[in-house]
Amino acid sequence: MLAQLFSSTSRLVADLPDAVRLISGLRWLMLAAGCLLLLLCRLAGLALPWPLLLQALATLALCNGYLRHALHRGDAALPLLRLGLLADVLALTECLAFSGGAANPLASLYLPPVLFAALLSPGLFAWGLSLLSMLAYAGLFGWHLPWPLQGSDAAYAFSLHLLGMWLTFALSAVLITSFVSWLARQLAAREAALAAARETQLRDEQLLAVGMQAAGAAHSLSTPINTLTLLVEDMLLQHPADAALQEDLQLMQAQLGSCAQALTRLKQGIQQSSSAAPLFATLAQQLSGWRSLRPEIQLEWQAPAGIDPPVRLDAAFWPAFFNLINNAAEAGGGALTVCASLQRDGLQLDIINRQGCLSAQQLQRAGLAPLVSDKPAGMGLGMMLSHATLARLGGTLTLDNRPEGGVHACVRLPLPPEKQ
Repeated sequence: MLAQLFSSTSRLVADLPDAVRLISGLRWLMLAAGCLLLLLCRLAGLALPWPLLLQALATLALCNGYLRHALHRGDAALPLLRLGLLADVLALTECLAFSGGAANPLASLYLPPVLFAALLSPGLFAWGLSLLSMLAYAGLFGWHLPWPLQGSDAAYAFSLHLLGMWLTFALSAVLITSFVSWLARQLAAREAALAAARETQLRDEQLLAVGMQAAGAAHSLSTPINTLTLLVEDMLLQHPADAALQEDLQLMQAQLGSCAQALTRLKQGIQQSSSAAPLFATLAQQLSGWRSLRPEIQLEWQAPAGIDPPVRLDAAFWPAFFNLINNAAEAGGGALTVCASLQRDGLQLDIINRQGCLSAQQLQRAGLAPLVSDKPAGMGLGMMLSHATLARLGGTLTLDNRPEGGVHACVRLPLPPEKQ
C-alpha cells in the first residue's frame, strides 16, 4: 500500500504535455488577475511593497515562459510540471509574506497546486509539495509584513477581508473547474478507447476461434477430397464412351481440384510475396482465375488507364477480397462489377451488384459481428472476416445500398510506395 501511495508512475492522465500547457495557460490567467489586483490596491491607496510584489509576479512569469519554451523544445513534461507547481507555491508564499501573511485570504490559493500535483504526479513529489505548502503557510504566521490599512476602521478591515475571501474562492473555482473539466474529457476519451479496444479484442477472439476450426476442418477434409479425386479418375478411365458422364466427371474433377488447392493454401498459411508486381495486372489475373471457377457469373472488370504501379500486396488481402466477390456474386443475380482506382490514400475497389439490398441492421453491424445470412447454409462470417482482415491491413470496408438497386461495397487499402 505504501509503495502504491508514494509511486510516481501511476496518474490519471497519460498526456502530460497537454496538462502542462493547460496549467501554463491557467498560470497566465492568475498572473493577469494578480496584476489587476495590485492595480486595484494601488488605486485604493494601500501602501504595499510594490517592487517586491512585482518582482515575485515577474519571476513567476519568466518561469512560466521558460516552461512553455522548454515544452515546445521537446523536454520531458513531468519535470517541467513539477518545476512549475513548485514555482507557484514559492511565488505565492513571497506575495503573501509581503501582504499580511496568513491573515491574507489569498492564502487558500495553496490548494490548487497541491491538487494538480496529486492528480498529475502522485507519490513523493505530491506529498513533498503538500508538506512544503503547509510549512510555508505556517511560517507566514510568524514572518510577514503587516497588511496596510487606512486608519483603524475595523468594519473596513472586515469587509476587505470578506472581499479577499470571495476573490480567493472565485480564482480557486476557475482553476479547479477548468482543470477538472479537462481531466473529465481526458478520462472519457480514454474510456472510449478502452471500449473500442475491448470490442476489437472480442472480434479477434472470435476470428481466432474460426481460424482454429478452419484448421481442423482442413485436416479433416483432406482425406475425403483425395479419396473422391481418385474415384473420379477411376470412373473417367472406366467409362470412356459415355460423353455426358465424362463431362460431369471432368467438372467434378475440376471442383475437387479447386477444393484441394484451397486446403493447401490454408495449410501453408499466409506467405508474403517476395517481390512487387503490377497492381492492376495482378488484380485482373486473380479475377481471371476466379472467373474460371465461377463461369456462370458475369464479371465486369474496370481498371484505370495509364501507369500500373508495382505493389507488394499482403497475401491476407486475397481471401478477404474474394469473400466480398463471392458475396456480391451470390446476392447480385449472377452479375457484378469490380472497379479499381488509385486515390491519394491508396487503392480503392468498388464492388457493385445490381440486385438485393441490406437492412439497416445489416448495414450498421456489417463486419462487426456474424450476420444472419440469406444464402443456403450460409453462416454470415465472410463479411466479418473480410472486415477484420482489411482493418488489420490498415484498410476500410463500407457498405451501402444503391438507389437504383443493389449493394455497393467500397474497399480502401493503403499502398505505401514501393522502394526501389
